[in-house]
Amino acid sequence: MENLWKDLQFEKTVRNPIQDFEFTRRAYENFQQVVNLEEFEDQDAEVIFQYLYEKMELVSFGDYLRRYLYERFSFGRPFAQVSLDEYKDVIVRSFERTGTPKSMRPTSTKLRTMAGNWLTQASVKRESVFLLGFGLDMSLDTVREFLMKVQKEKDFDFSDAEEVIYWYCYKNHYSYDVAEKMKQRYQEIRPSGQEKRLEDGLEAVKNGQIHLDTQKGLWRYLHILKGGKGDSGRIAYEWFMRLLHESQNIIAGMYQRDVEEVRGKKVWKSEEISPGDVEKVIFNGVPMDQMGNLKKMSASILSRHFAQKRLSRQRIRQILNGKSPVERYDLITLEFFILSQRMENAKPKERYECFLREIRQILSECSMGEIYLVNPYESFILMCLLTDCPLAVFSEIWEMSYER
Repeated sequence: MENLWKDLQFEKTVRNPIQDFEFTRRAYENFQQVVNLEEFEDQDAEVIFQYLYEKMELVSFGDYLRRYLYERFSFGRPFAQVSLDEYKDVIVRSFERTGTPKSMRPTSTKLRTMAGNWLTQASVKRESVFLLGFGLDMSLDTVREFLMKVQKEKDFDFSDAEEVIYWYCYKNHYSYDVAEKMKQRYQEIRPSGQEKRLEDGLEAVKNGQIHLDTQKGLWRYLHILKGGKGDSGRIAYEWFMRLLHESQNIIAGMYQRDVEEVRGKKVWKSEEISPGDVEKVIFNGVPMDQMGNLKKMSASILSRHFAQKRLSRQRIRQILNGKSPVERYDLITLEFFILSQRMENAKPKERYECFLREIRQILSECSMGEIYLVNPYESFILMCLLTDCPLAVFSEIWEMSYER
């Protein structure tokens, strides 16, 4: 296989040697080493599986937080030599300096203990990210990075008044105390009876009619939120439906070819493709239990890598019924499936680059951030796209993860 690393659309410069706190650069370097192995072309599934299980670095929230503290505050020695207590000290001093409380809710837990939890946990609640943003005096861009890259969640939710207020305060470098007073003022707003839709408010922001970074613009928008109706997750849901329908069309075509091979007469239509059919085709490498459900993630040797990143029929139904929001992994999985079939005969690099272009647009429109190689599932998807048969390799690796 040609040396793909020269043209892959990642960061072009990688320091050598990579310092021990630079796990983002390390992930990029490891990725390029794997896809350029001589064995990658003939033993792609095995090579990818071994990388994920043996070499892929699982980066926790605490790892990101320690890296942030190390890069921002001067410790004067290598990253590996800085102790957990020293990071706790930095957090405690910063929270005291900024006048930020240890929690947004009443708690008897000491700040130093809270700091220890943040520094060691795999993930935290969304409100903890906002609290750390104030306590550590983070920039708006840093908080956004923690939300999207670290927590793998969406950007600020502009249908949520609290998150709009937090956004405004980070943008203008205001303290947690200011944010709390603004939240109290928002609670006192009375709907005018002439409310606008949330979509109208978002459109006004987009067109420059409302400037959210000004106090006048902020309160104008918050008045719309107070009595308005709408859902900022609508764009993600619309993208999910678009991708789901395209997937159903593709699966209907697969079923139709199977029928024609045995000279059957049935004509498959996309509306006949159920969430169960989507699950069966995409995740046919995952074994079933006695009830006909996908076996639990905990039975997979890659459970920590992929967490619950499976688009099962139950999850599809929850999204369709409005019981679960659309997440980045739902969109990534469907787009991967579509490209694996739509560009089945294309060169791996062409397919890979097309996927990156399209998923970047989708995630950007849904405020979900960029594809990020430190996330094991996303690295896994990209490696599969660089093989000759992406969906087959995807299925084989899922199957391996249960067999081993």
